[in-house]
Amino acid sequence: MDSFPFKKRIASIILFLMILPTLLFPGTTGKIAGTVTDAKTGQPLPGCNIIITGTTYGAASNARGDYYIINISPGRYEVRAAMMGYKTLSVIDVRIMTDLTTHIDFKLEPTVLEFEEEITVVAERPLVQKDITSKLSVVSSDEITNMPVDNFQEILVTKAGFTKDASGNIHVRGGRSGEIAYMIDGMAVANPLYGGFSSMMNEDAIDEMIVLSGAFNAEFGDAMSSVVNIITKEGSDSYHGKLEYTSPRLTKSPYRQKNAFAGIEDSYDYTAHSILDDLDFDPLKLDIPIAGMFNASISGPVPLVRRLYFFASGRYENEDSYLPHGYDLERDGLAKLTYRFRPSMKLSVSAQKTDQTYQRYIHAWKYLPEHQAVNHRNSNRLGFNWTHTVNPGLFYTINLSRYQQRLGTQVGDKLPAEYVRYQTAETVYFYISGDDDTYIDDQTSTYDGKLDVTAQVNAHHQFKSGVEFKQHIIEVYEESEPWSGGAQFKEQYERKPVEVAAYLQDKIEYDYLILNIGLRYDYADPKAAMWRDIRQYGFWDTRNNWVPAEEVAVDPKTQISPRIGLAHPITDRAVLHFSYGHFFQNPNYNSMYYNQHKDLSSTLPLVGNPGAKAQKTIAYETGIKFQFSDNWALDASAWYKDITDLLSTLHVSYLSNDYVVFYNSDYASVKGIDLTLRKKLSHFISGSIDYTYMVAKGNNSQPLGGYLDAFAQEEIPHQEYYLDFDQRHDVAIILNLMIPQNQGLEFYNIRPFSDVSANLLIQAGSGLPYTPYVDPTLRVEINSARKPWTATVDFRVIKKFAFFRLKPAIFLEVNNLLDRKNVVQVYSRTGKPFDTGQPGLVGSSPDADHDPTHISPPRSIKAGIQLLW
Repeated sequence: MDSFPFKKRIASIILFLMILPTLLFPGTTGKIAGTVTDAKTGQPLPGCNIIITGTTYGAASNARGDYYIINISPGRYEVRAAMMGYKTLSVIDVRIMTDLTTHIDFKLEPTVLEFEEEITVVAERPLVQKDITSKLSVVSSDEITNMPVDNFQEILVTKAGFTKDASGNIHVRGGRSGEIAYMIDGMAVANPLYGGFSSMMNEDAIDEMIVLSGAFNAEFGDAMSSVVNIITKEGSDSYHGKLEYTSPRLTKSPYRQKNAFAGIEDSYDYTAHSILDDLDFDPLKLDIPIAGMFNASISGPVPLVRRLYFFASGRYENEDSYLPHGYDLERDGLAKLTYRFRPSMKLSVSAQKTDQTYQRYIHAWKYLPEHQAVNHRNSNRLGFNWTHTVNPGLFYTINLSRYQQRLGTQVGDKLPAEYVRYQTAETVYFYISGDDDTYIDDQTSTYDGKLDVTAQVNAHHQFKSGVEFKQHIIEVYEESEPWSGGAQFKEQYERKPVEVAAYLQDKIEYDYLILNIGLRYDYADPKAAMWRDIRQYGFWDTRNNWVPAEEVAVDPKTQISPRIGLAHPITDRAVLHFSYGHFFQNPNYNSMYYNQHKDLSSTLPLVGNPGAKAQKTIAYETGIKFQFSDNWALDASAWYKDITDLLSTLHVSYLSNDYVVFYNSDYASVKGIDLTLRKKLSHFISGSIDYTYMVAKGNNSQPLGGYLDAFAQEEIPHQEYYLDFDQRHDVAIILNLMIPQNQGLEFYNIRPFSDVSANLLIQAGSGLPYTPYVDPTLRVEINSARKPWTATVDFRVIKKFAFFRLKPAIFLEVNNLLDRKNVVQVYSRTGKPFDTGQPGLVGSSPDADHDPTHISPPRSIKAGIQLLW
């Protein structure tokens, strides 16, 4: 029976629910709520006016003294409560966070009407946020720019539950890499072909970053492990700006020299090369041969146009790798215009362009880097956001975005027909002639439309819902080993998959209970065809003629995801929480479309499968947040994840032909504990300790695990083992020292530490697993051995000066302060980074065995200058 009419009816019902004007929500604003009472009697005060100074936001308290203000952009504000017969009370430094409620209660003191009095107090940011029902971190712009990290992704791994594998990929609570949904201003930014966030973001453009690593609400989808929502800055009534230059590494790399390892002779002549030698001064192409990184940002009102504000930022970086060769060139520009037609209507238009050219070090190309492929990655993002506040309890938003990306891999400026087969010499390891084997020119465009509204029905219920439509355009051109005698694999196609999502959610808030209940619907149509039976690619008919298997259009995939989160404040300083949810994530489209022509002529060919299902995680979390003093709080969570339908591969033997096809068959189970201890700023010091204990087991660590086993003619695992990224212990310690202006130690009327900030980051993790090699006749359990612990110490200090309205500054940044050589990769026979255990093996030599990527980067020191206004 055709199920389409039934699906159509279901979709129509959901769409109808989406357009109800009391049910929609955006996900980039916060809320203030509280109660106004008489300071002496404790009685509620109805009719009190609560205003957010400098904005048009406000509300009046009801008969119970309750009030709420919604649709507030994240940031810090002054909130005033004024009423005839009472002293006006202003609360400054009130921080609004995305998707969260900030509680401000006002206790007004009576006064004589003839006299106007005003009291100002500083808001105390609570260390325990009562309406958080799962693990969540909010990172402010100051925290992002002050930490000794190179990009915002490095901040993620300082949070409990986030770890890195040996290749530097990020995993969250034992999930595979690529299970994080990245969003900018509430809109998804992902590469539909390969998944993940493949663009860049200037840290100076980030106003706030919300990191969800627990069971997140129904408004977020297509992610099984985490959501990272980046809110970009906007202009304001005053002008602000920043200019910054960061030097390249001031420490000499130990690997960019001949005979880099003591006692190890280079196999061939090595010459260090800098990418700056290849850059000609050309401002139009943004090629300026200066090493280091430039950052700039400026914001304020647009002259001569009322209610129009702008923000713009740019980043330019040229940097050589610390390894024998490799480099990274990055250019990033972002502009944002915000126009307030009326106090209740706002339009934001943002545009971002990024361009990155980089070459990663591959040890086999050590002596021929100019013939190793170079990667090109650029993106263009255009976004429109319309917000209309219909009344104090209802507003809606319309988001439209276009996100284009281009991924390229190429040897110099050669076309595939010009590639020459690579050759090794007597070492049988290092390439001495020829070219790399890959040419890629992939382009993707994602057109995204989203309608959201929120309705604060009363003081206790905030209904949220939304509908989203995505159209992807994927254009692929790839070749590998294009020379005569090579595989000569060629892939070229265009596909236009469609995705639709909708959700419905209610946030219920009482003093004793906060409840998030939601339901999400996802629909994905790959717009592609596949064999009816992936185990049969054809057959011989009765006349002994070969008949290729018919390819039929695959059915769209739909999922329903229930989500629930509960928080129970047991005191004003302690909150219990519990969350449960179903989370789905579609496989990337490369796994659906790969080898779309079904070329089975090569050895063990790999075939994409557009019929692959969405991968599923059922997550449970429970915990407590407890503030045990005015400055210290602990957040403890225990969690469990049951992961099924993970993307894998199926090895098929049919009619004396073997091939491998993508298929949903992998599974995993992960459990762990997250602990976060935070200290609020007091006596110039703040900080945090994040710790994770985790056990991650499954039958494959990556989708191609089964394919690699089949290619190596090894048995495919049918039982759980420790996954490649199973890190038992992970800890990050952050210490911040912030001395305000005109404070600190004084020497002869001079305060040398005035306006100084210092940040120390200490990270340590237990060793990742690997499979030891014992003897080919003995069966060894997969990942039964462990690499050593790793640890790093990073440091950043900045000193600011006052010069009229300008604030110049100097800073110093040190990564791997102790110059510790952390082991990242090991040889299976020895468990050591440079000893294969087979000195006479073909392709093995001291030079070949000493791959510097097997240990972590050495100490790096950078300095810089900054100008703020």
